[in-house]
Amino acid sequence: MNKGMKWGAAVLAAGVLFGGAGVTVGTSVHAAAAKTAAKQDVQPVIVLKANGKTLTQQGKIVNGNTMIPITVLHDALGLPLSYNPGTKTYSIGSGIMKLNLELSDYGVISNLNGYYVYDSINSDQYEAKNLNGHLYVPFKLLNDYMGIKGVWNPSLKSLELGKQAMNDISISSETITKTNKNAGIVIHYPKVSGLAEDVQQKINAVFKEKAEQFAKDSEEKASHRDGKIENVYDFVQSFVVTFNRDGVLSVVIDQYGYTGGAHGSTVREGLTFSLKDGKQLSLGDVLKAAPDYKQKLDSMLKQKTKEVKFNDVTAGLNEKPDFYLKEGGFAIFYQQYEIAPYAAGIPTYAFSFGEVLPKGTDPFAAFK
Repeated sequence: MNKGMKWGAAVLAAGVLFGGAGVTVGTSVHAAAAKTAAKQDVQPVIVLKANGKTLTQQGKIVNGNTMIPITVLHDALGLPLSYNPGTKTYSIGSGIMKLNLELSDYGVISNLNGYYVYDSINSDQYEAKNLNGHLYVPFKLLNDYMGIKGVWNPSLKSLELGKQAMNDISISSETITKTNKNAGIVIHYPKVSGLAEDVQQKINAVFKEKAEQFAKDSEEKASHRDGKIENVYDFVQSFVVTFNRDGVLSVVIDQYGYTGGAHGSTVREGLTFSLKDGKQLSLGDVLKAAPDYKQKLDSMLKQKTKEVKFNDVTAGLNEKPDFYLKEGGFAIFYQQYEIAPYAAGIPTYAFSFGEVLPKGTDPFAAFK
């Protein structure tokens, strides 16, 4: 057993079941409500491979989701793994791709560097699981947000894990804090480096301007708070990188505000850039090889929203759709209340490029 394997085993030996642990999510606005542990549909194990070798650790299929032990990410892929006993939180990865897994009586609450990934339609596909004292992370979460790829071999029932080839850039998280007696205001926004100076300035100017505008708007709203009868207001901005390959960068930014009442509200924005010239890309820029993409997406979206039956609302493609890129395709989303009640969150629908573009088309050819 090598040093990495010994370390991984030692971390698990510290225990991941904590009786009586409380849920301590600083700002719970982006987090999906933790659900009481229910009986899991756990199916036979999956053989895991990495670097051409078969691993002793195995994956599982839980409720249809392929789950990977977090120790595999450390032992086989070299991602940093740590544990904070004060918050009962395991962390795997680093920087903007640092996945934090907080354990409680209600399950595992996970966030990517402070951003809570949650799918309002398929609520469990991004949920980490505590299975018999061992932590597992959905492969979909790793593939969509942490740059981990997988090659499935159906005959061997094996999944070979590896790291995606990412753009040669660095992305850091900058913070603006404007907390005062009326409100907590904490704003995180991305900053890109490693590009030509004029290109990264153009991209970073967009991120910074949106962050500063949200800070200004939040301070203005907080100035009207009546401290005698209302709770302190809360304003938080967080972000997650959804695609960082092939000369393109796509980022999702969530801006949350609570100004009293039963709950706050979140506004989401997807920002996609060409790293060649810093141009902000529209969905049409990415799908230009399919002149009929609007008609195709409009039809597919109407069908998808009809199937979900949000008060019999069928929503098609907006004139300027909210979208972001993801591995193998893209996602279109609607704001809170736009097509569904608050409880539905931010309805999001994913599409593969193959559903829209002609066969063999490279959507990123113009940006490489």
